[in-house]
Amino acid sequence: MNNGMYLTSYSITEPDETFYLYYPGWLNAWESHLYNQALKSTSKSGWGFKRFGTTKDIYAREMVRKPDYINYIEALEQASDRALQEMPTKERMLLLKSRTAFIYVDAWGESAVFENITSALHTSTIDTLPKNLLKKFSVKEVSCKMRGEKMSLLEAMQWAQDYLQWDVFDYVVICAAYRAIPTLVFSDEDFSAEVQNKKPAHKGGINLTVERTGCFIFSRRPGEFKVRCGHYLIPQNGVHAYGDIFLNAPNIELFSDAGEAYKRHPIDPEFAARTINLADIFGASGFLTPALSWEYLKQQPLSAAAMRTIVPDNFGGCSYFDTWYETGEKLV
Repeated sequence: MNNGMYLTSYSITEPDETFYLYYPGWLNAWESHLYNQALKSTSKSGWGFKRFGTTKDIYAREMVRKPDYINYIEALEQASDRALQEMPTKERMLLLKSRTAFIYVDAWGESAVFENITSALHTSTIDTLPKNLLKKFSVKEVSCKMRGEKMSLLEAMQWAQDYLQWDVFDYVVICAAYRAIPTLVFSDEDFSAEVQNKKPAHKGGINLTVERTGCFIFSRRPGEFKVRCGHYLIPQNGVHAYGDIFLNAPNIELFSDAGEAYKRHPIDPEFAARTINLADIFGASGFLTPALSWEYLKQQPLSAAAMRTIVPDNFGGCSYFDTWYETGEKLV
């Protein structure tokens, strides 16, 4: 575990609102169809959403579908402000004067068409780059937007790891925003089960989807967590690749699943006992779900020195990253 990078600071923001159930309606026949298909694929009986911008002034059945987008944009800036403020003053000033790359990540690409937007500036913020964040981090080097659905965050982290190891940049800032648009959420979940031809063994309950925004600052300077991205594992002859994730992990004491890997594909009971599902604990947030493993490490007293977070894709393959404490001390 000598290679890797430090998670210097991070912040994850979610709505203060409560969960609201989605109700299908005949005015949105295709969306309702996708909803029913996704319920069958996940073996659930309902779907709850927690979204930025929901208000009780709106008709209940439309509240989940058409929330105000302004709160979503503001949440991304709030997460960035918090990540900056949590850095020591000296470290923060060093970041603003150093070679810094900026990566903006989302799941769906140009998704402003799903919002009731009348401002070209707001459309640009969602579809391309939030220029106010470039100014906030004094980014004068590389900046880009990355779209990768469930793998977006991990792909951005792999870029950051390469940039830092090659000494191209001193800091890499990843700002991410997950917008839980019902049509796209349902389609993504149903497609995953259809391709893999697998359904979770358990039944009942409801799916919980939470919109979140996050800001993650990586560097080569020591921080609380050290992170190392692993390789992508390709399924062989139609057999999923999750087994290799568990077997090739001699120093890993805890596994966190950012999808449905261990539910759709049985694993050795020894590893199952050491595996947690992040969506079951925090609610699913698409490509931002893997980042919740750091929240788990902060909130739960652990004796584990390292955690491996598994990020499955829709085709039976998966990637992963390891997180550990550089001191090697146990948390009790």
